[in-house]
Amino acid sequence: MANMDRDLKGRRAAGGGDGLRGTEIRLRSLSECSIADITALWNKGFEQYVNDMSRTEFQMAVRMGKLHIHPEMSVAAYAGDTPAGFVMIGWRDFGGRKLAWNGGTGVAVAFRGCGLSKLLLAEAIRRAKTSGAERLSLEARTDNDRAVAAYRSQGFVVADRLLDLRRTGGFSEMPFRREKEGGYSSVRGTPELAGGLPFYNGRLSSWTTEWFSLDGGRSLIVYDSKGTAAGYSLYQEELDSANRLSSIRLCHCEADPGRGDGRDVIRYMLAEIMKPCVVRLSRKAHYVRASNRELMEALREAGFEQTQEEYLMELTFS
Repeated sequence: MANMDRDLKGRRAAGGGDGLRGTEIRLRSLSECSIADITALWNKGFEQYVNDMSRTEFQMAVRMGKLHIHPEMSVAAYAGDTPAGFVMIGWRDFGGRKLAWNGGTGVAVAFRGCGLSKLLLAEAIRRAKTSGAERLSLEARTDNDRAVAAYRSQGFVVADRLLDLRRTGGFSEMPFRREKEGGYSSVRGTPELAGGLPFYNGRLSSWTTEWFSLDGGRSLIVYDSKGTAAGYSLYQEELDSANRLSSIRLCHCEADPGRGDGRDVIRYMLAEIMKPCVVRLSRKAHYVRASNRELMEALREAGFEQTQEEYLMELTFS
């Protein structure tokens, strides 16, 4: 990537938007920046954002490692010595399949609305494509019209919607009832066990909830009476100061799409993971895909309420 960065240095970004005319924007790889520089870029890029997105240097280092951010594929923008913006790109290679993810795009307040985000994104796309990625994915708030429009202008399309749902407190009656009782068993383990299933859904899911990103996560794999894997879930559990279970966060809940009993498989897993008999417990579903109708039906029947919605967008390279 070093030669590519030298070609970019000194480029004037007038083509990125009228607001940048006369301003020399230098693009460089994140690998050329210190962790202090990267943290400053992030915090400047997310100033005045809807939620507090600020990070310390330690938090930034942890985040980059956890989400497999590739420093040489990620792009930083400077106006002189002033942090102007960035795009972070996550990168994974699965048995020859190369996948990339936009792990954050931020532009400092003084440079917003000037076309800098498009310039950064175009460079990140070029790097991902040149490196042989099959696709580049990202998440965007459905109410952030400007960001969604910018991504669409670069060729991204909406692949699905990712929802957050929550339920607090006990149940007045047993939820997740199935049409047929019995016939299933389950095994709990580490997330990578689910990642090896032939029907693992790695496409219609957020990079942050993939098996390789789920910090402290667990898997539940369901088998039918013949010993055939019928479904899987990925989830996280949190304990309180007294070491008691306080919250459950469900990230994947998928039945093998080739089966006819997907509805019952989903409900079996929910009953196993959500612990309906425990009263004092916060239950959440995080970034679950809206197109998973059996899951959405079961959660809403059980009183889960939607708290957030984002688009899962992707750009496929031919």
